Amino acid sequence: MNDPDDTEDFGLRAFEDLKNTVQKSNKAYSDVAGKLPALVKQLEALGTKSTKAAQRVEDAAQAVTSYVKTDRRTLLISCGFGAIALVFCAGFLGDIKGSRTGYAQGFAEGQQEARQRDALAEWSVSSPSGRLAYEMDRVGQIQAFGMCRIEGYKVRTDQKGTWCVSTSGNGLEWPLARP
Repeated sequence: MNDPDDTEDFGLRAFEDLKNTVQKSNKAYSDVAGKLPALVKQLEALGTKSTKAAQRVEDAAQAVTSYVKTDRRTLLISCGFGAIALVFCAGFLGDIKGSRTGYAQGFAEGQQEARQRDALAEWSVSSPSGRLAYEMDRVGQIQAFGMCRIEGYKVRTDQKGTWCVSTSGNGLEWPLARP
């Protein structure tokens, strides 16, 4: 059968593997977080460049209008093209600002997800319930319990929710999570 030392060694190996996985995740998170300031600087540099480009377009439009003061048609056409160019530049600047906002939001969501994963990993390593859940999942039993697919049990629904109950009426019962 199973020697108690084999079971303890297997459990220790499993938790050592989990610890290594958490350490790798932390290292990957640190690597990504280290690259973020450089990306922010690049985005700021692009914003400065696009502002300068917009200023050059505006200066060019003013120069064109000063040369064509005598010809109304030429003036209107030039102003139209200048306005179109300014609209495109403004759209480009708006896109860059929107990208920064999206970047900040994505970064915050990534941090939140990493915190949740760290908390889950801590629970699974440091609590008896977490260790039991890990072992049940490892042998494929946790899905059966979660969906009430155990011999001698059935699903019952009432006003309080959905429950897994014994068909004989004498066993344990527990609430089922909604999928």
